[in-house]
Amino acid sequence: MKSARIPRVWIEIELTTEQTPIELPKRTAHHLLTVLRTDEGSQIELFNGDGNNYRAVLERQGKKLLASVQSISPNNTESSLQCTLVQSISRGDRMDTSVQKCVELGVTHIQPVYSKHSIPVLKGSRAERKHEHWQAIAISAAEQSGRSVVPDVFMPQPLNQWLKETWQQAMQTGAQGWVLDPLSEQSLNSHKIQRTQKQMILIGPETGLEPNEIEAATRSGFTSVRFGVRILRTETAGPAVLTALQTLAGDLLA
Repeated sequence: MKSARIPRVWIEIELTTEQTPIELPKRTAHHLLTVLRTDEGSQIELFNGDGNNYRAVLERQGKKLLASVQSISPNNTESSLQCTLVQSISRGDRMDTSVQKCVELGVTHIQPVYSKHSIPVLKGSRAERKHEHWQAIAISAAEQSGRSVVPDVFMPQPLNQWLKETWQQAMQTGAQGWVLDPLSEQSLNSHKIQRTQKQMILIGPETGLEPNEIEAATRSGFTSVRFGVRILRTETAGPAVLTALQTLAGDLLA
């Protein structure tokens, strides 16, 4: 009989086998005790982004739930292919799906951008809350998929600003950029993926990028490619292209 999977928990502190038991956050403790029905003496796995897994045992101290680290082991689940998803912010839970699935597939970073047909620009506390929401989804997806590094979800910014600033810097270090265009005569498979260089995937919102936005991306150094003969939904396109890159040059078939 297959044993139950050990729960994995993200925690933003330095971890060692010699430290005193760690008090887990209330939300984490509630999830472990109420949802997963763990209790004192149960084993969990902690990770903090340093590439290791920390096996720990739970302890109860009144209403507090503590974790005592027992052992450390390296976690080799990070892809050798560095990929950034540049996703035009879609409506509803579509953006959530893009973040979740791309983290599971090994994305390194996620950059939400505003394009003509994306959601309106969020400001102030609304932008902060949305950013925190996406980062929380990335943490949850890393926990579930066995990763020990949580990809950064950056603060949203206008697409044209990202192209002029971040992309130009990345391109100078040899990064490759791909933008989906159903009218392109080139396929992704017709290009050589540089395994040692960063890969940038630009995806439009529900109704796609405007022709002038695709043109701006290609003028700045992106390569426009079609992706098969069918039109993909925005929440499907990012994970699909990432899957193709991981298959052609990453570790998906490892």
